Amino acid sequence: MDAGTTRFAAAGARPLPARLAWQARIFGAYFVQFLKMRLAYRMDFLVDTLAVGFSLLIQLAVLGVLFGKVSALDGWNFPQVLFIYGFSLVPLGLFNLVSVNLYGFADEYLIGGRFDRVLLRPVGSLAQVIFESFNVSGLNEILLGLAVMVHAGRELGWKLGAGFGVQDLMVLAVLAPGAALVYLGVFLALTTVSFWFEDKMGLAPPVYNLIRFSRYPITIYSLPVRVFLTFVLPFAWVAFYPAAWFVGGPHLAKVALLTPLVGAVVFGGAVLLWRRGVRNYVSTGS
Repeated sequence: MDAGTTRFAAAGARPLPARLAWQARIFGAYFVQFLKMRLAYRMDFLVDTLAVGFSLLIQLAVLGVLFGKVSALDGWNFPQVLFIYGFSLVPLGLFNLVSVNLYGFADEYLIGGRFDRVLLRPVGSLAQVIFESFNVSGLNEILLGLAVMVHAGRELGWKLGAGFGVQDLMVLAVLAPGAALVYLGVFLALTTVSFWFEDKMGLAPPVYNLIRFSRYPITIYSLPVRVFLTFVLPFAWVAFYPAAWFVGGPHLAKVALLTPLVGAVVFGGAVLLWRRGVRNYVSTGS
């Protein structure tokens, strides 16, 4: 047994917290190397940043035109809607940062045979697929989303350390990753379908387009749409409900705190589906 195999065997014998920490260090190293590689091509990084910024400006211009015609949407004023929109970019950026391999999973991993290599490694298959590659443009969305939230907060009259204090920052640090888990759970479930059915139509793109509905107050939609976005395709939990902690009333603030639980349930269900799919996997033999 060589030294590398001995280290892997020793890692597998460690308690769960130690194994998780070991895997976290591995994927942290993955990310650092990937970031170094991307920053080596700084012009590409700059172009990505400008493209994301330009797209955001267009969408904000549409909001500005809309509120130039009306003073409020079902009681929600422009700074409130702007804050919800900005918040939606943060979990979306977290999701986009690690989800790049989900979109081409069927072609690259199942049909191309890369999944055989994944299964031979002593690290979880799902963690490998998620962390083997990253989308740096997700960082742009996170930064732009935070900037929009700060601007909207100022429009609402918040003062740093008063209206938006340490507690709110701590809540944001919990709600944003919880909302990102909703994204990850939904699209992981769609990816897992590939273990049973070859996804020729592409389920992810039309579902991804529905994200735009989550960037506005859910109360502006009809009851069937609200139920669909809350319980069926729970995109209301990626922006409106968590953002309501900051811009909604006390009753919505209580609902916002359920976001991490919803994220854990959605992502946990997708992980269980993934594990069942892995057991169903048959090698291509390539």
